[in-house]
Amino acid sequence: MSTQKPDKNLKGKILSSSMIGNALEFYDFTLCGVFVSVLAREFFFSTDPTTSILWGFFAFSAAFWTRPLGAFVFGYIGDKHGRKVALSLSVTLMGVPTLIISLLPSYQHIGILAPIILITCRMLQGLCTGGEYNGAAIFALEHLKTKPGLISGLISCSCVVCALTVMFMGFITTQDWMPSWAWRLPFAFGALISVVGFFIRRHTVESLEFLQANSKPKAAPLTTVWCEDRSSFFMSITTGLFNGVLSYTLFSFLSVYITKYVGFSLSQGIFFNLFGLIAFMTMCPIFGAFSDQITPLNSLKLAGRMCIFIPVISFFLFQMNSGFPIIMGQLLLGTLVASFVGPNHYFLQTLFPTSNRYTGASVGFTIGMAITGGSTPLILTFLLNKLNHLMVPAVYLSVWAVIWLIVLNFLHPRIKLSYKNGSTFEQAE
Repeated sequence: MSTQKPDKNLKGKILSSSMIGNALEFYDFTLCGVFVSVLAREFFFSTDPTTSILWGFFAFSAAFWTRPLGAFVFGYIGDKHGRKVALSLSVTLMGVPTLIISLLPSYQHIGILAPIILITCRMLQGLCTGGEYNGAAIFALEHLKTKPGLISGLISCSCVVCALTVMFMGFITTQDWMPSWAWRLPFAFGALISVVGFFIRRHTVESLEFLQANSKPKAAPLTTVWCEDRSSFFMSITTGLFNGVLSYTLFSFLSVYITKYVGFSLSQGIFFNLFGLIAFMTMCPIFGAFSDQITPLNSLKLAGRMCIFIPVISFFLFQMNSGFPIIMGQLLLGTLVASFVGPNHYFLQTLFPTSNRYTGASVGFTIGMAITGGSTPLILTFLLNKLNHLMVPAVYLSVWAVIWLIVLNFLHPRIKLSYKNGSTFEQAE
């Protein structure tokens, strides 16, 4: 078997295909988060706007219930039959539930069937995303051995490119001069671009690292993870937990917070949230490259420490009820989330050997995301209504930062690293 390294053209093609495929799939996945207020109005009947929003977040969270199952299914395919096969399937299948949502009649037309079908479609979206997010990074990092932190940051920021597109479409389609059905157009477009993702993925090649590992007999990946890499598995779960809290506070909750609790319109809330996402997208590669210098472990420790106090500053700025302070708060929070998410993939890559990396990293991470990703907007909305204090989200984020640092310091010393500084090495016996 040839051990020749991929040339520069192939490296560029692999990185771009991973980034573009990930971006296209997250376009579909984030649609429901951006349009949660519209979906709540269309598909859930309630005379109370707050109850309607809570039901909307419940539907949004449904995608996180099935992400671990998707990670298990696509992780098995990726570890047994190849990363390319798993990623091509996940991005193609994502378009089906997105198309259904774009055509789904409202509660007024088909009654209880509307929320049932919507929640089912969200579960199917979660199934596909469970195999995509970590898998795309694993595929790229196994091909590209230099500057893994930078590659990790680029993969992380790629999902925001299409998320920003969704935010822009949300801003346009929720204007008063648009027809009431205009929100359906971004969903229809999302179904179309899933086909584009398939054609991008089919022209890549499998990683040499996977081909070498796949030539050796091995047990079922999840069995191996549980027997040999249990500390790594729990570490990946905790990473997913904290990632879910940070990411979906920024991506899904802030526009609702600024709209419902600060007092701006929905289109204004979406507009302000754009600044947070732009900061996240810009800073992910920077913090990823920074992790190449100080190691991903130290980078994530730094992110946890910053999260203890930065949310307090951000939410204080939001309460000033003025455009400039809100934008500054969004920029701060977007930078904070990037400090954790940017080096994330590099960190997860170090925890597992090649033979079970797709399964171990994806299943563990998505279990954590399933617990906090979908529930965070729901919990924060509930707590704000119960406690009636606008600093509740800041305290919530700070508490999770302390939990992350405690678990990281306890678990990480017990992990046998399998990947470091751009080169692989065998796990200790």
